[in-house]
Amino acid sequence: MKLIAVCGSARKQGNTAKMLHKVIEGAKSVGAETEFVNLFDLNYKDCISCYACKLKNRKSSAHCALNDDLRPLLQSIEQADAIVLGSPIYYANISGQMSSFTNRLMFQYLDYGAKGTGPKPKFFKTALIATMNGDDESYVARGVKDTLDRLKEMLGHTLGSCELLTLTDTVLFDDYSKYVYQMPDLEEKSSRVEKIPAEDLKRAFDLGVRLIRER
Repeated sequence: MKLIAVCGSARKQGNTAKMLHKVIEGAKSVGAETEFVNLFDLNYKDCISCYACKLKNRKSSAHCALNDDLRPLLQSIEQADAIVLGSPIYYANISGQMSSFTNRLMFQYLDYGAKGTGPKPKFFKTALIATMNGDDESYVARGVKDTLDRLKEMLGHTLGSCELLTLTDTVLFDDYSKYVYQMPDLEEKSSRVEKIPAEDLKRAFDLGVRLIRER
């Protein structure tokens, strides 16, 4: 069993990366092979609508034909059993890097048949982790929940299954005194010893275990 974690955050030691590494830790604890990829290390484009992946009787059918840094990752994913995507939330949506990646990942398997999905090499177990500064109330009120629910549904429909895990009310800075931050939660966040609550790290760990164990 192999799990690949794909990080769509520029902060390589940030909340998103830490949650993904906990997923990896959980998967390793039950014997899985794992790989961690940060999208900010790769040079790639969004889908360019060339439709090479839709051509009949071609080697590129159901595979993205763009030859950039995403090609090896997409090939590696086809050999994996579980995929975990992690992204911070910017303006009520996932990062641009993660959006471009998910477009490339999913569109290659979509056809224009009755079911809307074409051939894929296997049933993928997929999870999406989203981290955000906003609290649970703003997560719903600002439409983030609706956006992530739609993406979860599309990932599940296209790849096989998808689970959503969110981390809200995150700590942004190690030292809040250095930055302009006038939100009412300043004192609480700046004095928080546990940057990511232990129960949230455990949720990520358990997710890694579950993705490997539950078949």
